[in-house]
Parts: sequence; C-alpha cells; structure tokens
Amino acid sequence: MHHPEPDRYAAVELGADSFRLHVARIAHGELQLEASLAERVALATSFDDHGGAYETALRHALECLREFARTLDLWRPRAVRVVASAALGMARNAPLFLPACEAALRRPIELIAGDEAGRLVYTGVASTLPDDGAARLVLDIGSAATELVLGQGARIERIETFAVGAARQSLAFFPDGRIDAAGFDAAVRSGRSRFAGAALPGGAPALAWGACGTVRALAEIAREDGLSDGRLDHATLAALRERFIQAGQVARIRLAWPAAARAPHLAGGLALLLALMEECGIDSVLPAHAGLRVGAIWELHRGAAPAPPPASRGRVTSSARGLI
Repeated sequence: MHHPEPDRYAAVELGADSFRLHVARIAHGELQLEASLAERVALATSFDDHGGAYETALRHALECLREFARTLDLWRPRAVRVVASAALGMARNAPLFLPACEAALRRPIELIAGDEAGRLVYTGVASTLPDDGAARLVLDIGSAATELVLGQGARIERIETFAVGAARQSLAFFPDGRIDAAGFDAAVRSGRSRFAGAALPGGAPALAWGACGTVRALAEIAREDGLSDGRLDHATLAALRERFIQAGQVARIRLAWPAAARAPHLAGGLALLLALMEECGIDSVLPAHAGLRVGAIWELHRGAAPAPPPASRGRVTSSARGLI
C-alpha cells in the first residue's frame, strides 16, 4: 500500500496553452522542487478548429494528464491541488472535456478565475523574496489572460485581471508568424488600450516581477545578447523588438534563441509587456522563478484554504470567450 510522504505536495496547472506539474518537499522552511513537468498542448490555438487540429490537441492533452497521474503515483504527495484557467472553462466543449481531464488525471480539477490565479502567483513570488513590507508589483502574461498583482511584502492589496494574453496577441497581429514594425506597433497600441486605467493605488512600483514564461525567456535572450544582466527596461525591450522585427518570422526567432522555443507566443508577449510598462509607468521588470504552482504548494503545506481575493475589478470580458 502506498503511503503519502508527510512533507511532499504537488500542484498541477492546466492553462490554455500548456499543462504543468510541480512536486516539491517543504523542509526547514524552504521549498525544494523534486519534479517538474511541462507539456505544451496548444489548446488556446486549436479550440476554434473544427477539424484535425482540434481533435489532436484534445488527445494530446488527455495523454499528458495520464502521464501526470503516473508521475503523481510515483511521488506520492501528501496533497495535490489541480487548477485550470477560466479560459478552459469557457471552451465550447467544457462540460465534456473537463470531466475527461479529471478521469485522465484521476483527481478533481478546480476552475479558477483571474483573481485566484493572481493571488497564487503573488504568493509564489513572495515566498522567494524577503518579507520586508516593501511595495511589490507582480505581473503574469499568460496565453489567454494577464494579471497584475500589487502588494506589500506577503500581503496582497490589489489584483487586476485583463482578458488579453500572448496567444491572442500573436494570432491577431503576427498572422502566419510574420513579424514587422507595423504589426508590432499595432500590437502594443492594442495592449495599451486594454491596460488603460489599471487601478494601482499610489501608482506602480518602478520595479516589477514577471512570473511568466514571456519574461523569463526575454530576460534569457537579453543576457545572451549582452543587452542586460536579465533586467528588462524600456531600452532592452526596444532592442529586443528590433531583433524580432529583423528576424521577420517566429520560426527564425526560435532558431536564433533557444529560450524562444519555450515561449511559443513570445512576440505577442513582448508586445504586451511593452504595453504594460508604458501604460502603468513600470521602469523595469525582473524574472521571477516561482509562480502559481509554488504558491499552491505553499498553501497546501500551510493547510490554508483559498482566501477571498482582495478588491479587484476582475476585467474578464467576452473577449476571453472568443479565444476558445
């Protein structure tokens, strides 16, 4: 008979583009990652397809979850939390697809809105930083939505959710993977219009933390090209924009920089990051190597029930439904 390990926990995140799993142990007040799996399932770009791409993506997603279930059986965590983005719940076949996912994973799936996703992301990032009470802004550019979370130390003050993500921006402004200056400028303008009026009491801190693949990939490329030490400021992002335009194609970007292959909608993500920084007055962004899954694992360890989110305008609109 398998017995769960007392200090081992797991978190599974089902996004519109990728499925991810973390298994970690908490020892001496520190989180020690023991296993991490990630699989791109590309649901965000296939739910509108009524043919083979749609069916292939569904089969791939279910096989990925069966592999996750086998991994969880091997590690035997004490508790597991499985969360799915609200975008998956808006899929036209969600009443059939989500139960099939639960059957493949052999565990219940919790649909969470942007506020809860932002709260877990902030908790994960805060766990890696000193609890000094300093003002912090955490941003997460996902494939289908973007979250901004403002807090002080470990305490969250405000969550903003926007129904725009890197996948939609890439599909809308870089069709067939073509990248040019006009498309980039239009993508940034569109992003700024989505983020206009973000309610950040007292204004945004000059430095933000990026808990997403877009920021981590851009920071790695900036270091590789000698543009910065990984900090993303306006000048660094402008230089990356020019490099992407010179490449001209998403495929060439992926060939030029290995990090770009791990962030499939990087051009759209870069446009949204530029828009966020310009619209919200953010001077620079540092990559955070923790996020939603780390936050969920810490909460499992502490035995904390998900708390009600703080004040938020929760801007999840019909444009999110148009994605899948």
